[in-house]
Amino acid sequence: MTTSQHEPTNEQLWLQPPADTAAQPGQAVAPYTPPVPAAPAVQAPLQGRPDRTSFVLAIVSMGCAIPLSGIGAGVLGFPGLLVVWLGIVLVNVVYGTTHRPH
Repeated sequence: MTTSQHEPTNEQLWLQPPADTAAQPGQAVAPYTPPVPAAPAVQAPLQGRPDRTSFVLAIVSMGCAIPLSGIGAGVLGFPGLLVVWLGIVLVNVVYGTTHRPH
Protein backbone atom coordinates (compact mmCIF):
# COMPACT_ATOMS: atom_id res chain seq x y z
CA MET A 1 0.00 0.00 0.00
CA THR A 2 1.62 3.16 -1.23
CA THR A 3 0.43 6.56 -0.06
CA SER A 4 0.78 9.79 -1.95
CA GLN A 5 1.25 11.85 1.23
CA HIS A 6 4.66 13.18 2.11
CA GLU A 7 6.13 15.53 4.69
CA PRO A 8 6.35 19.15 3.50
CA THR A 9 9.80 20.68 3.14
CA ASN A 10 10.84 23.86 4.93
CA GLU A 11 10.42 25.90 1.75
CA GLN A 12 6.87 24.64 1.35
CA LEU A 13 6.04 25.48 4.97
CA TRP A 14 7.44 29.01 4.66
CA LEU A 15 5.43 29.64 1.52
CA GLN A 16 2.17 28.72 3.23
CA PRO A 17 0.21 31.51 4.92
CA PRO A 18 -0.08 31.31 8.71
CA ALA A 19 -3.01 29.30 10.04
CA ASP A 20 -4.74 32.42 11.43
CA THR A 21 -4.75 34.12 8.03
CA ALA A 22 -6.50 31.19 6.39
CA ALA A 23 -9.18 31.19 9.09
CA GLN A 24 -9.98 34.91 8.68
CA PRO A 25 -9.55 36.15 5.13
CA GLY A 26 -8.42 39.77 4.88
CA GLN A 27 -6.67 39.69 8.25
CA ALA A 28 -2.94 39.51 7.52
CA VAL A 29 -0.40 38.88 10.22
CA ALA A 30 2.21 41.60 10.53
CA PRO A 31 5.79 40.46 10.02
CA TYR A 32 7.94 40.14 13.12
CA THR A 33 10.19 43.09 13.77
CA PRO A 34 12.77 42.64 16.51
CA PRO A 35 12.70 45.26 19.25
CA VAL A 36 15.21 48.07 18.94
CA PRO A 37 17.35 48.41 22.05
CA ALA A 38 16.91 51.76 23.73
CA ALA A 39 19.85 54.10 23.78
CA PRO A 40 21.43 54.35 27.23
CA ALA A 41 20.37 57.44 29.08
CA VAL A 42 23.12 59.99 29.50
CA GLN A 43 23.29 61.27 33.03
CA ALA A 44 23.79 64.96 33.47
CA PRO A 45 26.64 65.88 35.78
CA LEU A 46 25.45 66.36 39.30
CA GLN A 47 25.48 70.00 40.18
CA GLY A 48 24.93 71.41 43.58
CA ARG A 49 26.15 68.22 45.23
CA PRO A 50 27.07 68.99 48.83
CA ASP A 51 30.71 68.69 49.82
CA ARG A 52 30.90 66.06 52.54
CA THR A 53 34.68 65.88 52.82
CA SER A 54 34.75 67.93 56.03
CA PHE A 55 32.23 65.55 57.61
CA VAL A 56 34.30 62.56 56.53
CA LEU A 57 37.45 64.19 57.93
CA ALA A 58 35.69 64.73 61.27
CA ILE A 59 34.60 61.09 61.45
CA VAL A 60 38.06 59.81 60.50
CA SER A 61 39.70 62.18 62.99
CA MET A 62 37.53 60.87 65.82
CA GLY A 63 38.10 57.28 64.72
CA CYS A 64 41.86 57.80 64.78
CA ALA A 65 41.86 59.91 67.94
CA ILE A 66 40.60 57.13 70.18
CA PRO A 67 43.34 54.54 69.57
CA LEU A 68 46.07 57.16 69.10
CA SER A 69 45.14 58.78 72.42
CA GLY A 70 45.53 55.46 74.15
CA ILE A 71 48.86 54.78 72.48
CA GLY A 72 50.22 58.28 73.13
CA ALA A 73 49.10 58.35 76.76
CA GLY A 74 50.36 54.83 77.35
CA VAL A 75 53.83 55.53 75.97
CA LEU A 76 54.50 59.09 77.12
CA GLY A 77 51.67 59.87 79.53
CA PHE A 78 49.99 63.26 79.38
CA PRO A 79 52.61 64.81 77.01
CA GLY A 80 51.95 61.97 74.54
CA LEU A 81 48.23 62.67 74.73
CA LEU A 82 48.88 66.35 73.99
CA VAL A 83 51.08 65.50 71.00
CA VAL A 84 48.37 63.23 69.53
CA TRP A 85 45.61 65.81 69.95
CA LEU A 86 47.76 68.66 68.65
CA GLY A 87 48.51 66.58 65.56
CA ILE A 88 44.82 65.85 64.97
CA VAL A 89 43.86 69.49 65.49
CA LEU A 90 46.66 70.62 63.18
CA VAL A 91 45.44 68.31 60.37
CA ASN A 92 41.89 69.66 60.76
CA VAL A 93 43.01 73.30 60.84
CA VAL A 94 45.13 72.89 57.69
CA TYR A 95 42.24 71.20 55.92
CA GLY A 96 39.83 73.92 57.05
CA THR A 97 42.02 76.75 55.83
CA THR A 98 42.77 75.19 52.44
CA HIS A 99 39.21 73.98 51.66
CA ARG A 100 37.05 77.00 52.34
CA PRO A 101 33.71 77.28 50.53
CA HIS A 102 33.62 79.94 47.85
